[in-house]
Amino acid sequence: MTAQRPLQTRSWLCASAFTSHLADKALAVAADVAHFDLEDAVPADRKAAARAALCMRFGALPDVTTAIRVNSLSTAEGVKDLLFLLEHEITPDLLVLPKVVLPNDVDLAAALLAERGLAHVRIFAIIETVASLWSLRTMARAPTGLSGLIFGAADFRADLGVPPSVTDLRFVQQDIALAARRFGLAAIDSPCFQLDDPERLAHELDDARALGFAGKIAIHPRQVAAINQRFTPSPEAIDDARRLVAACDRDPGHAILRVDDEMVGPPFVKYARGVLDRAGGR
Repeated sequence: MTAQRPLQTRSWLCASAFTSHLADKALAVAADVAHFDLEDAVPADRKAAARAALCMRFGALPDVTTAIRVNSLSTAEGVKDLLFLLEHEITPDLLVLPKVVLPNDVDLAAALLAERGLAHVRIFAIIETVASLWSLRTMARAPTGLSGLIFGAADFRADLGVPPSVTDLRFVQQDIALAARRFGLAAIDSPCFQLDDPERLAHELDDARALGFAGKIAIHPRQVAAINQRFTPSPEAIDDARRLVAACDRDPGHAILRVDDEMVGPPFVKYARGVLDRAGGR
């Protein structure tokens, strides 16, 4: 069985499966994931052509983590997408399932992948409808193969029947982040649709990081740098974490320690170790 590569999921550069050189663009801007979309970015009458284009793209990709977003598995096009990938041996690192009902959709996809010896493909589920959110809230276990949850803000607002960009959906983001933490999954935030508004992107990044998200979808290459920066610990944060962990290691007999002018305990040390993990041990 193919081993899973180490996975970074801070930034996902997303575009239609028709987009030429998406993987090269992702590499050029240091995006963690090249995310090929067969769903929203492809018109209904061009689904078959998009699958064929994707087949050609995967013939010669650079060394970058790839994701393929299929159509909903509750639709005929979604079933066709998944079967096409399996039959043509198109194997992304990540398979993205939109408008999921958990755990059913993930169980189905995981079973089909395992049948073809592709259990190493990680599955990400998009929470973008009320039904998706409700199934997440009532999910008792993390389905086999599920590695992460993605928030789909635009579709969620459409499902609620509210304006596409002004409604505050932090209550949904919080549910996703908490569920991800509960089940040991990555939480990825919805894209910022204001392409020429870096302040709006920065605001969304601050909110997502504060809520516990680990990454964000990018729909333009120029968004990637800000996303990577926000989801990568700063040198100052790494230094602080190292100092705190070192103090704890020097005095393991005490649960509460003084580090500089602050009293710290186990929660502080746990957070510091998480910072070092996210920094890759730097």
